[in-house]
Amino acid sequence: MNHDMEHCSMAADGTMTMDGIPFWMAASGVVLIILLTHGYMMFRKEPDARRVPYWTLNLLSVASLKRLVKWPAFPLLIQSVPLFLLSLVIVAGLFGSPKGNIAPVLTWTWWWILLIFFVAGFGKLFCAICPWEALSSMVTALSLKSRLKRITHDRPFPRWARNIWPAIGFFVLLTWLELGMDITHSPAMTAVLGLFMAAMAVMLAVVYEKRAFCRYSCPVGRISGLYALFSPVELRPADAEICRTCDGKECYHGSANQTGCPTGLFPGHLTENTYCTLCSECVRACPHDNLALNLRPPATDLVRKNRFQWDESILAIVLLALTSFHGLTMTPVWASANNLLRVETGLGPKVMFTLLMLLMVLLPIGLFWVTARVASALTPTAGVSTGVIFKAFSYSLIPVALFYHLAHNCMHFFMEAGNLLPLLSDPLGWGWDLFGTAKKTYGAMLSMKAIWWLQIICVVVGHVFGVVIADNLARRLYDTSGLAKRVLYPLMFAMVLYSVFSVWLIAQPMDMRTSGM
Repeated sequence: MNHDMEHCSMAADGTMTMDGIPFWMAASGVVLIILLTHGYMMFRKEPDARRVPYWTLNLLSVASLKRLVKWPAFPLLIQSVPLFLLSLVIVAGLFGSPKGNIAPVLTWTWWWILLIFFVAGFGKLFCAICPWEALSSMVTALSLKSRLKRITHDRPFPRWARNIWPAIGFFVLLTWLELGMDITHSPAMTAVLGLFMAAMAVMLAVVYEKRAFCRYSCPVGRISGLYALFSPVELRPADAEICRTCDGKECYHGSANQTGCPTGLFPGHLTENTYCTLCSECVRACPHDNLALNLRPPATDLVRKNRFQWDESILAIVLLALTSFHGLTMTPVWASANNLLRVETGLGPKVMFTLLMLLMVLLPIGLFWVTARVASALTPTAGVSTGVIFKAFSYSLIPVALFYHLAHNCMHFFMEAGNLLPLLSDPLGWGWDLFGTAKKTYGAMLSMKAIWWLQIICVVVGHVFGVVIADNLARRLYDTSGLAKRVLYPLMFAMVLYSVFSVWLIAQPMDMRTSGM
């Protein structure tokens, strides 16, 4: 990466710090965010009471793709590579050398970062190829092709746990382990985490009906599920009337050869991506060939959203909070503030980190609650409570969080992805050179200037989508355009604050994940 060396510096411990976006670019981004928000509010059109259909393109209309998806071994086919990679991470992490090990780079620089790009572009594709689901299916079905359970107690999942609060807790814990315990540099801990996820998936599949882990508890599935509301890919009934008059409902109940929906959804009524795993079981089970895998406009589910849940709304804000926190912990500002607070309070590093992480989670929730209170006070005649405003408008933060997440990951992936190539020749750090790449070094995939442009574009685009979605949500909740516009002012102010903070973050110098390995 010689052409970008002027934008980086090396610390004594080998950690490389990359410059953030230039001041002029950050300032331009902030001005653009403010102007676009103001312009939208000034020139927003009157609401259209009609529920206008959106365009779709059914990918399953391609005969060869439909035959492939309907092939009984299709799930194992697309899960085989992720299964191999998970096995590689576990073997390398448990038995390889602590230095020069492929497990952390493959997990945290490739999978964890690319997951967000996959969700933004392809929705729940990772759930379809998930190796943990593959393991649970093979164990409970005792088969490489069939998904019909043979080993299971088939108990109903506890009613109190039929929500995504456990997944939110797992996500917070995972972030604490990643940043507070620095497991991104530990091959052994990375492998143990992969084994833990596999054990949870298998255990819940053996004890409970359907795929309770996927539906309620998997932090990866629930994060991608919320982000997939933005995705331009959906699985929907081709003709809702056929589903309504279908007697067998095989897509839900299953048949002699098919399980039906493993997460307990009725595909005939599917209107959102959140809990669909794109497993394609319903496609193979439907006797009427009535399921469509559609391309569609981005953010369709969010624009048309009319059901709001507390657990999903909290996860939306937690996603925004923790993705921002993730970036903040990699900046010199964080290191200075953290050290100063530890000196002043006398608290240990882990305690201080935990307290600051908790503050970073609670602060956005509190700010958004205050914003909802102000919005409710501005529209007293509408009868819309603070809680309803909070729940509904938190969904408008999803694109803000998603596109900052993309902006943050752009830096790490395009600067550090090449670190994988030498490790492919020596995955366990044992001195091998299988492909002749072990002794080579590889530069960045993109120049720093290109990455900077991608980052600022991502933040601005996410903000614009958030504004449009907030406006559509306001029109759902309020009868008149005047009330809908009035409630938006405090919410837009909060959204501008979030986006400006995102711009400030990408303008800070950033420590690379794997430069010190």
